[in-house]
Amino acid sequence: MALQAVLRDIDSGYLGRFIKIGMIAVMLAGLCVLYFLYQFKGLGTEQAMDQAQIARSLVSGEGFSTRYIRPLAIGQLKGAEKEVPAGVFPDFTHAPIHPLLEAAALFPVKKRLTMEVTEMIGTGDRAIAFLGIFLLLASVLVWYFAGLRLFDRTVALLAAGLLLVTDLMWQYAISGLPQHLLTLLLGLVTLSALKARQSDEEERSLPTLLWLAAAGLGLGLMSLTHGVTAFLLPGFLLFCYFGFKSRVPAILIPLAVYLLCVFPWLFRNYLVCGNPLGLSSYVALAGAGVTESSVMRGVSTEINLGAGMASKLRNSILDQAAHLWEYLGINIVAVFFLTSVLHPFRNPATSLWRWSVVLMWAGATLGMALFGVKEVISGNQLHVVFLPLFLLYGAAFLLVLWNRLNISFKPLRIAFLSAVFLLAATPLLITIIIGGTSRMQWPPYVPPFIAVLQKWYKPQELLCSDMPWAVAWYANRKCLLIPQTLRAFNEISDYGTLGTPIVGLYLTPVSGREEFLSLIKGPSKEWAPLIMRTANLNDFPLKSFTPLPIDGECVIYSDTPRWSAKADK
Repeated sequence: MALQAVLRDIDSGYLGRFIKIGMIAVMLAGLCVLYFLYQFKGLGTEQAMDQAQIARSLVSGEGFSTRYIRPLAIGQLKGAEKEVPAGVFPDFTHAPIHPLLEAAALFPVKKRLTMEVTEMIGTGDRAIAFLGIFLLLASVLVWYFAGLRLFDRTVALLAAGLLLVTDLMWQYAISGLPQHLLTLLLGLVTLSALKARQSDEEERSLPTLLWLAAAGLGLGLMSLTHGVTAFLLPGFLLFCYFGFKSRVPAILIPLAVYLLCVFPWLFRNYLVCGNPLGLSSYVALAGAGVTESSVMRGVSTEINLGAGMASKLRNSILDQAAHLWEYLGINIVAVFFLTSVLHPFRNPATSLWRWSVVLMWAGATLGMALFGVKEVISGNQLHVVFLPLFLLYGAAFLLVLWNRLNISFKPLRIAFLSAVFLLAATPLLITIIIGGTSRMQWPPYVPPFIAVLQKWYKPQELLCSDMPWAVAWYANRKCLLIPQTLRAFNEISDYGTLGTPIVGLYLTPVSGREEFLSLIKGPSKEWAPLIMRTANLNDFPLKSFTPLPIDGECVIYSDTPRWSAKADK
């Protein structure tokens, strides 16, 4: 009898719940250890390193400043008749929330942020990856509660589990990118909107407006985390128009809170560079065939804006559609969201919110088309932010289809759900079984041999590179993105535009692995002899050079051979 009681408790009592929770905790701990210690190879994207070095500037007391200098930023300051600072250079490219959060993560280890040449992964990289994993787990918890409000406990648990077995979610957790913070904030916006809808149905006007204000604040914080999320606002306001009895206040309250949230940062940018949107507007308005890099390398703000815009939008949207499943983590359940849109859910709030999701997703797609999506894991890839919503609706629709089969045999239901999880977790299992073959993000990053630049050059000296974001983060040195022309390079150096001449040029596979014809005829054609190491250095101010690992694919041109033993003395 005692044994039967124990088995009954395990099956349905508190002991069973405790065991299930323990198993989930062990699985989560294992995934965290796996990705943090074995899959993490350091930061691997431009935006992640750029925001990380801004966060370090915040920790160092230099304010929202950057060591990654874009020629376009110099041109914008001059065009607005602002002084180009010789010392601390303000950043007006990135939104502020994520670097501020990263600064909080870096603060406990601020004395260990200087990377040694013997380290493969820096302490700062690990702190940022730890923050990303925390944000992932927090966002899953928030979306569990959102699932309870949209559907029920079964669907909420199923969607939360599917999120945790999606490999792309873990890849973003260790990427240093702000997507999981956006996912968390979108979950809070969803909860606030649904609470507002419930209060409106109960005819409680004040709580309704307060919850709508909270949703507007969440959207404002999203825009202050990533500017492209501003394209979600129209879809949300349409939800407010159709979903509430008092339509005008339902629209004006969240809109006013949103504007009050983002206005201080826009005003700060206007004071700093003369443009509330900073440098981002030039990327959005650049026409077809114009890359973000080529825009940033130009010292003139007189860009041929809008040329081929229709072609740019069409090609980008088609490209997003072609890679949509990849952008959603190759999770088969997410695909069912597109079908679930046509299903009449019983809960009116759930039915209405799905259309808001569609509209916000369409707005985000348009924003991504304007600013560009480079690859699956990149700063502007926002499809993954909608993955929790897609999984909730997709899981609910799958369960509806299963229930219509009227199969009461419980083991068969368990087998069905297990198969769904197995399909969703396939990329995760491949990552676990195969794993990574490299200990760093090569190509093009070799952190130890980027960090060595801080030993060769003093903090006040100026470098130039095709990957200045990595030099700014790993070497903690001010670095200029190579301008489009050698003339612009010489003018910035000779006239001391940034307070000092350029004393080093660091070239890497970012430019070195371009196709030959693209290199000699494309935007970098004036730099081709230096990239291919065929230049006559008698005509170049930096006359010393040495190849760097790996396999000599990186090269440093310098005013003096600072890497030699004599230079070290």
